[in-house]
Amino acid sequence: MLNDPDNQNKESVEFEIAGMTCDHCATSIEGRFAGKDGVISKSISYPNGKGAFTYDSNKISLEEITSIINQGNFKVKGVIGQDNPIEKAGKGQYDLIIIGGGSAAFSAAIKAENLGLTTLMVNGGLDFGGTCVNVGCVPSKNLIRAAETAYHATHSNFGSIQPKGATIDFPQLIKDKKQLVATLQQQKYMDVVSDFKHLTMLKGWAEFIDKKTIVVNGEDKYTALKFVIATGATTNIPNIEGLNDAGYLTNVSLFDLEEKPDSLTIMGAGYIGLEIAQAYNRLGVKVRIIEFTDRPLRSQTKDITDVLVAQYENEGIEILPNFRAFKFEKSGSDTIIHCKCPDGSTTQLVEKEYVVVATGTKPNTSKLGLDNIGLNLTKSGHIIVNEKMETNLPNIYAVGDTTNTPPFVYTAATEGSTAVSNAFTGEIKVVDYSSLPWVVFTDPQIAGAGMDEIEAEKQGIPFEVSKLDLTHVPRALAAQDTRGFIKLIRNTKTDKLIGARVVAPEGGELIQQLSMAIKYGITVQELAESFYPYLTLGEGIKLAAITFGKDVSKLSCCAS
Repeated sequence: MLNDPDNQNKESVEFEIAGMTCDHCATSIEGRFAGKDGVISKSISYPNGKGAFTYDSNKISLEEITSIINQGNFKVKGVIGQDNPIEKAGKGQYDLIIIGGGSAAFSAAIKAENLGLTTLMVNGGLDFGGTCVNVGCVPSKNLIRAAETAYHATHSNFGSIQPKGATIDFPQLIKDKKQLVATLQQQKYMDVVSDFKHLTMLKGWAEFIDKKTIVVNGEDKYTALKFVIATGATTNIPNIEGLNDAGYLTNVSLFDLEEKPDSLTIMGAGYIGLEIAQAYNRLGVKVRIIEFTDRPLRSQTKDITDVLVAQYENEGIEILPNFRAFKFEKSGSDTIIHCKCPDGSTTQLVEKEYVVVATGTKPNTSKLGLDNIGLNLTKSGHIIVNEKMETNLPNIYAVGDTTNTPPFVYTAATEGSTAVSNAFTGEIKVVDYSSLPWVVFTDPQIAGAGMDEIEAEKQGIPFEVSKLDLTHVPRALAAQDTRGFIKLIRNTKTDKLIGARVVAPEGGELIQQLSMAIKYGITVQELAESFYPYLTLGEGIKLAAITFGKDVSKLSCCAS
């Protein structure tokens, strides 16, 4: 070890490296360490088959340097001057340990396999595949589509067409849903990693005992150079008197009910509660929603929620805003829900079947032993990460719903790959959410990308809003379904699109185009002057862009 005035633990090492076939290989290995904290100097020689490093062992370990070299076709055969060559990690020792088994975890595992990293995936709770495929996106959207089919069998937008109804085999519907989940869980998760040579998968609960070691199920210990925490989130159960004793369902247990309930009372009017409410109502269940704020989907502007409220009331879904449940009790088979009303009085609601809790989610961080290692969390328990998915501990990364990032399956997947790349390749990759598209799968759908007018005002951005009702979109008129609108937000100084909100049947199919426009700085003028197929909902984007400067009601079809 060399003495250094900056108190660095400066060490030098020379590796024998196999697999280099040209000078470009040597340059490629050196490039992996560009900007890597702790590497003071490096020199790779293809003719000599060697690599010399000077490094600060307080910031980077010999094993980590070895792991970065050992990617693709390259392999450290040994350390020159030492008797024993460096070997792959032994039993219980890995390059990477991934805690979790959902989309973020699998994305991380795929990236790790591509880099040739020995990887352990430890998953407890839900089966491999996590929330999305098992109890979230896949089953919910399957039931939503089934419910739409039933709804349109009894409701028509055309007065000249009178549908005759549908027969719903509810038990078979749930069995088909379970089969779909099982198929996708196998095809999109287990089959994908079935031939991975460097991945070990383990079912169990992981807990940190120090920054480099976990214990699984309180028994076996495993160590790694780096960790990726991808434990996801679960339903946040409110602390309300009597709720646990009275009993409740979440989306996990509701989706597995094979006997159709007569009624449901849903606690919470966020996107999960709203999707559940409409789907089950259309399948013949009497649905009521209790929401403690003033309106459903409170995160969005009131013009959006007004469209939803009108649709839900039209379908017979009861919404009780500003109702706060404070006590639950059983009376025979009934559940009595004591609520505080908007005017301050109290009332009792009776639910004869099931209460469904959909009051948001909480991160699965409480059982990880994070206090043992000093990992920084938000007040809600989410792991704090930066745009590189780094935590406050240099060898631990976190991704997905367990972090303070947007909670979507597609962001989680990107974050998983990004974390592993940043941890092992020497590259610096960041995740940018500024144009992130999202969809709420109600009917009409609600979709967004970028900021809305409230966010633009808070950031002091000069902006202008264009809002086009679907009554001005020929496709909607032809379909006799003009529910909703397209809203664009532009920067008045640059004319660039900075945000968009769509409320429309299948509105989610429009949002990716708007997301790309925001990401790549497309101006509103360019949106207005582009070609759009006539009689598509997408043409509404053109018309909404034109609306910034013209009254589209006075334009002929296809006019600019």
